[in-house]
Amino acid sequence: MKYVVVVIDGGGDAGTRTPLSLAKKPNTDFLAKRGVVGLLDMKYKGGADSDIGYLKLLGCYSEREYPGRGYLEAIGLGLEPGEGDVCIRGNFATLDSAGNIADRRAGREEEGLERLCRKLDGMEIDGVRFVVRKSAGHRVVIVMKGERLSDRIVPNDPRRTGVPLPQVQARDINGRFTASVLNRFVYRTTKILSEQPVNRKRRFPANTILIRSVGMKKSVRSFRERFGLSGACISAMPVAFGVASFLGLEKIRVRGATGYVDTDLDAKAGALLKALKKHDFVFLHINGADIASHNRQPDVKRRFIEKIDRKVIRVVRSLDDREHVVAVTCDHRTASSPSFRGYEHLTDPVPLLVSGGKTIPDRIERFDEAHAERGSFRIEGNDLVRFMMAKSGI
Repeated sequence: MKYVVVVIDGGGDAGTRTPLSLAKKPNTDFLAKRGVVGLLDMKYKGGADSDIGYLKLLGCYSEREYPGRGYLEAIGLGLEPGEGDVCIRGNFATLDSAGNIADRRAGREEEGLERLCRKLDGMEIDGVRFVVRKSAGHRVVIVMKGERLSDRIVPNDPRRTGVPLPQVQARDINGRFTASVLNRFVYRTTKILSEQPVNRKRRFPANTILIRSVGMKKSVRSFRERFGLSGACISAMPVAFGVASFLGLEKIRVRGATGYVDTDLDAKAGALLKALKKHDFVFLHINGADIASHNRQPDVKRRFIEKIDRKVIRVVRSLDDREHVVAVTCDHRTASSPSFRGYEHLTDPVPLLVSGGKTIPDRIERFDEAHAERGSFRIEGNDLVRFMMAKSGI
């Protein structure tokens, strides 16, 4: 039996007339009619973070084993942090002339960010060397290499604009040195970035870095060791590839896959069919709906979901349902309405459909938030793989 999980990142939404409910998606609804629809409760504590979501969808999350998003982003970029290195996921951001945060993502503009990373890469402060790499979009990965480093720090991202850039704080005595060095790194970085010519060309200058999450190297049992299945991950996002590396899944990069709504979905669907010839389990991650939500563009999100249905779910629907169990879901809901006030990632349970194998259809015939809430089951995120395996009849 083969297993496919299609993850529409941020695909669920808030309210009643959501992009998922308004989208015309005959192939997805066909799978809903042929299978079962319900809720997947990700049991987020605090914010709904995608890296934790991916780990849960793969049945492999525990607080004890979680290495932190900084580490996952770093290995997703192909970096190899050593024992004792501190890994940071940050944002390029914009400070205004008064020193307040004007945009936490530097307008989501990518122009010149690779060059800016090269200006910062290799900086040394008190014996700590900084490795700096551009990640997806406005994101940046920083690896601190040196002695006495600790991940016991509080990031400086205030998650709002119009306020001064806070200091990184130590959680306890172990984090004091790291926090001190990191604050000096941010100070120097702000001076260096403010002097770069590319920032005069950008609508939102990338003139500082927000420290968002940290992590350190950990080792865990692989996906194969846990479930007896060989697996692959198809994505365009470093953090998804980081999760794949962490769990021993093959990372499949697709030409034309961007992580935005312009991503080549035909190429992703082709990569899925190719991966299924080699692997028992394929995790197909599609990110554009999340970006449309963050940009508060519900119509763009709806059209992208319709495109996923035409380009990807149509191919998934064609798989022999006697030999494949497929799931369509998302890692979190994301508020796309311009009228929504608050953090865009939502912790509500997400819609899930499972079809194929020995699945006995329920009476739910559409895939969206409202139908999932009336669905035939509610399971926890960490139980998805086991739930799918149970539907295989094995």
